[in-house]
Amino acid sequence: IPRNRGVMLPDDRTGRCFVSACMRDSESWILELPHGAKVVAANAGDHPLIQQLLVQTLQTPLEEDFQSRIDDPAYRPSDRLLVRLDDLLTAHVHVSHHVGMFCGERVPLVWLENFVTLPEYAQAGHDSALLEVAESTAAQEGAVLGLTHTNCAELFGKNAWSALLSQGHTRANVRAILAHLDAQEQARRKRRRSRIEVRAWRHYELDYVRRLYETMIGSMWGPLCRSENCWQWLIGRKSYDQILLATDRNADQDAAALDGVVGYAVVRDSCVVEMFTLPRYSAARIHLLARACRDAIDRDHHFVSLHTPADDPLHELMVTAGGAWVSEGTNGSERWMVKLLSPEKWTERIYPLLHQRARAAEVPRPFQIDLDVEGAEYEMTLTRRSARLERGKGAAGVACTWPSVQNLLLGNRTATNGLVESVGSLDGATAQQLAALLPPQLFWQSPFELIRP
Repeated sequence: IPRNRGVMLPDDRTGRCFVSACMRDSESWILELPHGAKVVAANAGDHPLIQQLLVQTLQTPLEEDFQSRIDDPAYRPSDRLLVRLDDLLTAHVHVSHHVGMFCGERVPLVWLENFVTLPEYAQAGHDSALLEVAESTAAQEGAVLGLTHTNCAELFGKNAWSALLSQGHTRANVRAILAHLDAQEQARRKRRRSRIEVRAWRHYELDYVRRLYETMIGSMWGPLCRSENCWQWLIGRKSYDQILLATDRNADQDAAALDGVVGYAVVRDSCVVEMFTLPRYSAARIHLLARACRDAIDRDHHFVSLHTPADDPLHELMVTAGGAWVSEGTNGSERWMVKLLSPEKWTERIYPLLHQRARAAEVPRPFQIDLDVEGAEYEMTLTRRSARLERGKGAAGVACTWPSVQNLLLGNRTATNGLVESVGSLDGATAQQLAALLPPQLFWQSPFELIRP
């Protein structure tokens, strides 16, 4: 990885202008910054000061949310990195470890949560130092990918993070949606009677929700894998208003259905933050949306928003009903950003996908492409046994930037201009083969973990 774009390795730290010393001991990372500041790992005794810093910078009450995140079974106080100046905390980030699902492949990743800096220290470089330490620490602990939901896009962009292109939601008037659905329902009733029923869930049915989630994310790009303990924690936080279950009276003979449960939706205020249904029961999505709209009217909400993946047909339905797609980052709102912390490991991890795509598109192997990434030569090689991304041997490569290569590897681009934007001029055959191996993907992260109680 180019030194000015990639993860800061231990030997590189002392070459940075703001670093005077770095050490790792049994208790914490310590990185000396100018004027007596240090980057350290937190401990349980720092929790009151951290909470005070978050409330001061985010300007919102966080007592219940902060305590609930401490109760996460996977939580470790040392996952919070701090910039400490004497007895004052000037910056904070929570490096939360997860596993993501990418078309059936499990990849370790981290979320950088609550990345904040005191305004009076914004020009001191503490935020940049903290971000680089967080990236380096995560990579050394095995994370391949970094994700963050932030309104500091400029800072992350300077450190080679890329904005996810497929994240957003649809917002529409609830009465317009119901009127549109009623018109469709009248036409459907003439053909057949619906067997789908929607009701509030019961806590003992959590296993049905969990297993349905696991079934559906297997073919998706980016959602988090959730253990049983993680589900118990999410439900225990009570950050949602209700969970709706869609059942089919005649689904008992379907092995995929669990006691007739064919779908669910998590609702907070007037937002559908998560919705999954079995593929054979896509009609259940309409019933879940209709129930969410009726409940929103009961709460005197005039609009409802849908935060499902961008390829969900319900988005088109809501737009047809007069709604609009709202991209993340609009009007200064927070947006998802991503960075490959270890491109070499990422390439190795997705080898089964590359192998399947190569066979389907009849891409001859070994397939190799040479890249000139900001003056550094790299080779991407796919054989019948492995996939590798490694430093090249001096061969003339296609000129491109590191963010472009990152977006290419992650599928984080549009189908129309992705290859041209990523790797510049390629001959027709190579471009066609590369497009087959690394097609655009709809990256999706559920907001369920982000919403506060």
